[in-house]
Amino acid sequence: MKLVQASVEVREIPLRTTFRTALRSTSSVTDIRVRLETDEGLVGWGSASPTPAITGETEGSIVYAIERHLFPVLEASDLDDEHAVLAAIQRAIVRNTAAKAAVDIALHDLYAKRAGLPLWRRTGSQPGAIETDATVSLNRVEAMIDEARDYCAKGFKVLKVKLGGRDGLDMERLFGIRSSVDEEIQLRVDANQAWSAKEAIGYLATMEKLCVDYLEQPVPAWDLAGLAAVAQASSLPVVADESVFGMTDLLKVIDQRAADIVNLKLMKTGGITIALQMVQTIRAAGLDWMVGSMMEGPISVTAAAILAASQGCRHVDLDAGMFLGDHPLQGGISYEGPRIVLPSGEGVGIDGDRRGSG
Repeated sequence: MKLVQASVEVREIPLRTTFRTALRSTSSVTDIRVRLETDEGLVGWGSASPTPAITGETEGSIVYAIERHLFPVLEASDLDDEHAVLAAIQRAIVRNTAAKAAVDIALHDLYAKRAGLPLWRRTGSQPGAIETDATVSLNRVEAMIDEARDYCAKGFKVLKVKLGGRDGLDMERLFGIRSSVDEEIQLRVDANQAWSAKEAIGYLATMEKLCVDYLEQPVPAWDLAGLAAVAQASSLPVVADESVFGMTDLLKVIDQRAADIVNLKLMKTGGITIALQMVQTIRAAGLDWMVGSMMEGPISVTAAAILAASQGCRHVDLDAGMFLGDHPLQGGISYEGPRIVLPSGEGVGIDGDRRGSG
């Protein structure tokens, strides 16, 4: 199997509502789509979205890396050697994980379509139903309470509460939400690196009283010692997100016992290939894991959902697709309240662009 055409297209997808965290605020998603066509008439789709505050990649850097470093690898390769091609993409350029993810997803889509199978069947067993949490964006206290109530009215049982306002009101935000929703609603806190280890430890007693399920990335990504200090002081599970991109980061977290749960995102791991390897390592270390995403387009969020479902992930943070406004792609996951419905088609289940590019 040979590559006969490779292209990149950039689309801007509006969000239904502004998304805010301690790191950034955005009202749209830049969806960088990769389309690979082979001499067998198969088409593979992948995508990436830049999140400079986390991965350091921009729209320009992602497109450049794909066109100038990753496509040449594919053009020079015999695509029949699946494992060699997937490994070559990871070796072609250091870092640039979102760019690698777009091409890696497209290749997995191709190989699943060539086998005539949905991607979940190639990456794991028959998936069970998965449910996502709903993210309450960082905002004014009253606005966050209203958003939390709205999600609960729609059937969501788990809320991820974005904190890190740096205004002294974080515990007021959390208390307001806890007191405004039913007690069986699970709350997860994500500070997106906004606190110091001392601040995070100081908040633990309050979070414990408010029955928080776990605390995600309370300290800066580089501060593994601080993350470990929080984990050792906490009765709540601590999640490493921005601190873990690939296998090297994961092994450091395991060695320092810096987290109980690891948040895998395809834009950080460089795609499905490395994420699957990391799942095995996490399990072997006796840790737990979750699958999340940045604010991304429908292809990569669908790929992440397939990873979560096929590998039996218990912690799913894939509500990004619910934020997306109108876009031209057909297929992919859909939502029934918190339930994620996987596509039934081959590969990632993306049928192409109804406006004619696919």
